[in-house]
Amino acid sequence: MAETDTQIIASPSSAEGAGDAGDAATSGDAATSATSGGSVGVALPGSGPAQPRVIAFMNQKGGVGKTTSVVNIAAALARDGSRVLAIDLDPQAHLTLSLGIDPETLDHSGYHLLTDRQCSAMDVIHEIDGYTKRGARLAVVPSEVALAGVESELAELVATGMAQSVLRNKLRPVIGEFDYVLIDCPPSLGLLTINALVLAREVVVPMQAHFLALQGMSKLFETVAMVGGGINPDLRIAGIVLCMHEANTLLAGEVINDLTAFLEAARGQDVPWRDAVVFAPPVRRNIKLAESPSFGQPIFDYAPDSHGAADYAKVAAAIKAHTAAIA
Repeated sequence: MAETDTQIIASPSSAEGAGDAGDAATSGDAATSATSGGSVGVALPGSGPAQPRVIAFMNQKGGVGKTTSVVNIAAALARDGSRVLAIDLDPQAHLTLSLGIDPETLDHSGYHLLTDRQCSAMDVIHEIDGYTKRGARLAVVPSEVALAGVESELAELVATGMAQSVLRNKLRPVIGEFDYVLIDCPPSLGLLTINALVLAREVVVPMQAHFLALQGMSKLFETVAMVGGGINPDLRIAGIVLCMHEANTLLAGEVINDLTAFLEAARGQDVPWRDAVVFAPPVRRNIKLAESPSFGQPIFDYAPDSHGAADYAKVAAAIKAHTAAIA
């Protein structure tokens, strides 16, 4: 791993200090959440567990279907009755736009959450219309281009471990209100991604069935292992989502076979991907999936009868079943 990536992964002792500092910094968040009537850390009847499944979607290669997967898996889980929080940690703000929020109109975003000690999680979270029924909920921590400056603004806190844990500490007062937290990581292995991995318990890797995607996967798995060996020992890789899939090509079949063999070889080994799977089905290449972000809608609202909607509904169900199985 590159030296710059290694330096921002804190030791367990540094993380403890970060947690203490974060607790003090977020005391205001706790008060805000308590007065808002939120069910912090409490499971409402029939609404799921108090502790959510926190899943980081990451791939250092852009354009692989990562944001599309987060948007539509989050929507599928909410449609199924879950309370879901989607976190946009990519300065491009594509998840934010895909859920119908214009970053230019935001008073507060994930940037303020990470850099402003006075900004609470409740100041930032936006509810998505149409999903708040029968106990379900779809909410988002939106992004904006200013998020690209977080690394420089938090640079002085890296050595203490505080910079790596800001997101976890800021969300602690409200995270119990959700059943699932899905994080859209930027296509890099910097401080924003490390914050996601510190908060998450599981990682899902969206990718295409291409040869070069296999080459980059080893570095990504290495990063997860390093974070798991230090500040977040519970972190594991849940599996891989194949996006923009073309089943009629020989290459796709060969890549899937290689992926499956690699993951099967890890069974019983002391590695974070020992329980990982290739989630079925692969998400077929579908023009409706490419169109829906421009309308600010998940695929289930834009084209509910499309192949994209059918595939992501099944992938969401597979992820839901798998995370429950390895909890």
